[in-house]
Amino acid sequence: MRDLSAWVRIRTAVVGGESGSAPDTASARESIRDLAILYAMAVDAHDLTALDSMFHPDAVLSRDGEDAIGRTAILEMLGESMDGFRRMLHTPETHVVHVDGRDGLGIATAHAELVTRRSVVLAAHEYEDSYTVHDGRWVFAARAIRFVYAARSDEYGTVLPEADRIRLPGAAPRTMASGWFGEPTPT
Repeated sequence: MRDLSAWVRIRTAVVGGESGSAPDTASARESIRDLAILYAMAVDAHDLTALDSMFHPDAVLSRDGEDAIGRTAILEMLGESMDGFRRMLHTPETHVVHVDGRDGLGIATAHAELVTRRSVVLAAHEYEDSYTVHDGRWVFAARAIRFVYAARSDEYGTVLPEADRIRLPGAAPRTMASGWFGEPTPT
């Protein structure tokens, strides 16, 4: 079994930026991109220990308007979400990162295949993130997740063209939230 927490410690470490100066920008962007990839792997593995190390103690995780504030609440939200799926496979895709000293902003996209007890759900989502340096590593200060679509695999072709294309198990069909969540600002 791989130790994702070890990968998080190694791959999110700040390069440069000793004594409070600004970290190396190119290395920071790479570490932040690794943070997002490791997040997907940890969610898929239902590894709450690794996820705990990826968030600032006061971080905020928003999922389509539902907010979890602080690590404990974030892990609770993620754990409850994971409990609904027997298997998860998140595939990170695009990821644009801007670094400003010891803070950063990012937008990313991803797809997911989610196995419930009765079906397979295909989904696409977007992330709006802010990052910060905490204890010598890049972590999420805030992460907002917005679904683009979510549909059972056997309904994918008929659901995707519809306005209410977000159809998560146990929830009423709904439309995608318009625009980004707001103007992101570093913490």
